[in-house]
Amino acid sequence: MVNYPKLSAQQQQDLPRLIQADAIAKSFEDSTHQLWQCNTTDGMMMLKVCDETSVKQSSFWQGMTLLFDVDLPAQLGKFQAVHTQLAVLSPLQIPDYIASNSRDNNITPAFILTEWLTGGTVDPAKVNDKMVVTLAQHISQLHCHQHHCAGAMHSAKISTSQWSEKLQNTLKQLAKQQNIPKDIINKAITLTAQYTPDYYVPVMIDLRWDQFLQQQGRLTALVDLDALVYAPRELDLVLLEYILNKRQAEIFSQHYQHKLPDLMIVRYIYRLILFMMNILGEKDLDSWLSSPTRF
Repeated sequence: MVNYPKLSAQQQQDLPRLIQADAIAKSFEDSTHQLWQCNTTDGMMMLKVCDETSVKQSSFWQGMTLLFDVDLPAQLGKFQAVHTQLAVLSPLQIPDYIASNSRDNNITPAFILTEWLTGGTVDPAKVNDKMVVTLAQHISQLHCHQHHCAGAMHSAKISTSQWSEKLQNTLKQLAKQQNIPKDIINKAITLTAQYTPDYYVPVMIDLRWDQFLQQQGRLTALVDLDALVYAPRELDLVLLEYILNKRQAEIFSQHYQHKLPDLMIVRYIYRLILFMMNILGEKDLDSWLSSPTRF
């Protein structure tokens, strides 16, 4: 019998019989999962085993915990609902959920096993207009699904009255760890008092092109759902300003099926939080904050 990598005998006893597992190299140094392509008697699958040490050291997951009450190793076992919900909402293909397990008293690792989808990783330098249109359709569909609270997809409990406090606490905690200048933090905290979200929508806080798959130049699937939460749609759009160039943003705006909100007040707040969460690896804060606006 071939064993699934890293998993205990109890964790894998009900999983499809494994024929072979091939390790997949990490895309980024701070990746919080170890990945395997698994050939099983039920077909090809993707195994992701959570590296809890990396999660604890990650400024991204520290921010996710502070802002959205998300503890990835403790909640990975609840991801079936996330896959099911997104499969209904998105025009893109979402991998079928097979199994998952949350952290078990730090003895056994958290993991998720999903269907393996075919397709190539999207190269940001080769994104075409059709891909941007599909992204706009995907984001539009997610933004149709409104919720009255922010937080984890399976248990969003952060009310609008609590959101400002969450923002301020996250800004202060991450800034303290990273020695962000006080005047920058104070400006962001002051702006939080002028902003109240109307509602929350599903948002991928770590949205990047390489989390999608493409076939023959068409965006076909979304395969990384770890950081999907209910959040203000303004946060999604502020992040997209870094993902899209000027032409792509114009195409996105034409195909975004909602009226674009005014980002003037929230742009500074969310840009600062995204920087401190190390979303795209930028190290120059002044350059990040002064990036071109797109919406």
